[in-house]
Amino acid sequence: MKKLLLLPILLMFLACGSKETKQEKETVTDDTSEEKELSMTTDSQFGEAFSSAEVKADSEMLAMYQDLSLGDTIQVQFQSEVESVCAKKGCWMKLDLPEDMNVHVTFKDYGFFVPKDSKGHEMVVEGRAFIEETDVETLKHYAEDAGKSKEDIAAITSPKLNYRFIAEGAKTVK
Repeated sequence: MKKLLLLPILLMFLACGSKETKQEKETVTDDTSEEKELSMTTDSQFGEAFSSAEVKADSEMLAMYQDLSLGDTIQVQFQSEVESVCAKKGCWMKLDLPEDMNVHVTFKDYGFFVPKDSKGHEMVVEGRAFIEETDVETLKHYAEDAGKSKEDIAAITSPKLNYRFIAEGAKTVK
């Protein structure tokens, strides 16, 4: 008798589980099709619309970052070449700065992405610039993940300051 009661309950669980899996697959398919539509064109706008006013050059932006302290944030627009982009979704990008530096750009509230083929294009971003400190433990973890030698990992003894930017909007430049 107990086995007869367990069988319908088990079937209900299996039926519910398969529906969720099907919905997840549909969601992934929808996300992928949207990503394919994003491609780099001249004057493309992403995120919140903004007018380009007082756009800083990459050299001016580097000077501004060098004047910042931990905890400081400035609202600014700046233009630079895209060095790299998230290959999966375009959910982050790195913009070039002089002196072999770069800015890691993420997007406000994960609200928009940039095309995955943005590398090498000029981009204007508007948002908040700040400095972030990566602790020694995290840096050592990254070095391990990258396959660095034990000597290289042991040589990491101080935190690293990173230039960060949260963009509210971004657009390509002709």
